[in-house]
Amino acid sequence: MPHENRRRRVFENWDTSLKIPSLFLLMMSMALIRDQHLISLLPCIAAILFIASGVPLSLLLSRFRAPVVFLLFVSVFLILFSGGDTLVRAGPVVLKSRGAILALNTCVRVLSVITVGIVMIYTTPLSGLSGKLKRMLIPRILVDIGIMTGRYIMVIGEDYSKMKTARKLRGYTPRKSIARRFGVIVPTAATLLIKGFQQSERVFKAMRIRGYGSSFTGEDRGYALKKTSKSGIVMFLATVTVSVLLIILEITVETA
Repeated sequence: MPHENRRRRVFENWDTSLKIPSLFLLMMSMALIRDQHLISLLPCIAAILFIASGVPLSLLLSRFRAPVVFLLFVSVFLILFSGGDTLVRAGPVVLKSRGAILALNTCVRVLSVITVGIVMIYTTPLSGLSGKLKRMLIPRILVDIGIMTGRYIMVIGEDYSKMKTARKLRGYTPRKSIARRFGVIVPTAATLLIKGFQQSERVFKAMRIRGYGSSFTGEDRGYALKKTSKSGIVMFLATVTVSVLLIILEITVETA
């Protein structure tokens, strides 16, 4: 655990203005890979980055649930309806070799990109993220909307978990009746939206009182004066180098 926390601190201290562009470039280069031999490198790169970040494996697996279900449906479609030699025939169902390879490559590529994205998100603290993104010349309003939206999604999720726990403690049990469930879901959703709207109003008023909207706040000034660490520069150069090499190798294979 101490080693994981130490590795995670290294990633958290990596300057966001360098980390986000470099990891985003890495995800884009992974998504562009089509060659089968190069695709086998993607999980290795993602695994190295994941291990170095110190992000818990349980968190990664929990975030894989929804993508895996989607990829399962896509894989079944590709295996059944793509061309190639027949692998397995069971009555009208025919599994094609080309579809199986395409499905495998798609799953590997998508899960590798998601892994890098999870590392980027969970090693970037929200505190100070606003000032860093503004230094990347991203419009202030877009940065604020994005951060506030992400924050309130988490807040609404926490409120929903508390309400669900409260319903269980009061003896509520889910019924099979769709009408019964709908009658519970609608008031819950309405309550969450109203609470979120009221809380957003309070937060906005507090931000205005503290000087939100000024052209150069103390928060931005503090980040403008902070220097980029040497380790951050090294990690940035390493990530960009790997991304560029993947693109060069893909172009070389395609034109060969």
